Order: sequence, then structure tokens, then C-alpha cells
Amino acid sequence: MKAKRVTGLVSAGGISESFLLRMPALLRSLGPVKAGSLQVARRVANSLRAGFGVADYAALDSCNPVWLAVPDEMLEDVVRELAEQTRLNGKMVVLCESARDSFWLAPLLGGARVATLNLAEESDERVLIAEGHPDVIRELSRLAAEEKRKLITLRPGSKAMYLAGKHLARYLLLPWIAAAVESLRAAGFSRAEAMRTVGEMGERSLRGYGKAGRRAWSPVVPSALRSALDGNVESVRALDPGLAALYEAGIGHALSYFEKP
Repeated sequence: MKAKRVTGLVSAGGISESFLLRMPALLRSLGPVKAGSLQVARRVANSLRAGFGVADYAALDSCNPVWLAVPDEMLEDVVRELAEQTRLNGKMVVLCESARDSFWLAPLLGGARVATLNLAEESDERVLIAEGHPDVIRELSRLAAEEKRKLITLRPGSKAMYLAGKHLARYLLLPWIAAAVESLRAAGFSRAEAMRTVGEMGERSLRGYGKAGRRAWSPVVPSALRSALDGNVESVRALDPGLAALYEAGIGHALSYFEKP
């Protein structure tokens, strides 16, 4: 009979907020849980309703994979202790909920096969994002299937590009949407009219990019934007300096990005 795989966990803060709490297939295999102290480790295991607290990293020697649920600001110290006190050569290590990628982590874990795992969207736990060593990715794919979740695999070491795309779409787009709505409202649109108009324009831009990619950036746009810089940014500035600064910066960024070689 094939021996049951035992999973280890290193935790340091915030486990009560982690999606690991809602991964029963993972928790069924959980064994040793290491934290800052034995008392905290036992508390983490109780929160997970799985595994058991241990005092030493050496207790993870029998585990494969080892999961890391550690805030980024504590990660380097924790990983150094883990590497010094545990035999990791050839083992799988999964870093979850971190902005770090496997290329950063692997050199610190001498010989371990490393991958990272994140939620695609914090409000929706059905889709996971993974990158790293192919062996670990296969294990995460198996686990995701058992958990009935979708797993999107990134190129190893490309998490920074993924996070850039996510932040641009989720957070950095919002100021431009707000500025567009507020500009139309200042011109006399009702809030409902402004929201509808901006929504329709945004959807049109997204559809255009979906069909044509960068070619959706029409050749007539640069001249229109340069005319706006010369003609009406100062008028906007007289009414709303903050919005004008955003408008001017946006034109500059757009021209620079789409006209680069």
C-alpha cells in the first residue's frame, strides 16, 4: 500500500484570514505545524482543525510538501531558519499568498523544488494562480482538481508581471474611471449619464483591444491627445488642478506606451 503523504506547514501570522482554512484536501494530509512558538503552533493547528503543533523545524523532515504561510516582511528570516534546521533537498515547498516568486525563494532553500500559490482574486477563491517547479505544479494541479478549483499556471518567475496586470486592472484603472466620471459630471452630465457613458466607452475600448490588440490604438489618437495637451488641459486645471494633473499624466503615459518602438 502506498504510504500516505504528510504535509507540513510553517505559519507566521494571519492564518485565520488564509484560504488554506478552506482547502479540505490539503488539511486532510496536514501533519506538523511550525510557528513562532509551540503555543502558537498549537493555536494554528486548532484554527485549521488539522495537524498538530511542533516546537522545532526538524519535525518537518518527514513532510513533503512543506507549505509556507508567512507574511512577506517575515519571510526571509523564516526561510533562513527553515533551511538551516530542516532537510529540504529534493522536497517540494509551496509558498502561498506572497508577492515573492519561486526564483526568489528557491536559492534560499538549497535543493528544494519550489512553487508559489495565490488566489487570482481575494473575493473569489475558486481560481488559483501558481508558478514554479514543474513537479510542484503537477502536485498543485492534482490538489486543485481534488478541491474542485481552477488552477492557472504562470511561467516560472513571472509573478511580478502577473501582479502588474492584476494591479493595473483592479486598482490603477480606478482613478482614471473616477476622473472620467467626474469630468463629465462637471460638464453637466448627471451621475447616471456619466456612469453609463464611461461604461460604454470603456467596454468599447476593451472590445477593440480584444479584437485588434495594440492596433486598436488608432493613428488619429495621438494628434487628438496632443491637441488636448495644447488646448484644454489648462482650462481643466483652472477648475480642478488634481484632475488636470491626472489627465496630463495619462496622456503622457499613453503616448509613451503606445508609440514606443
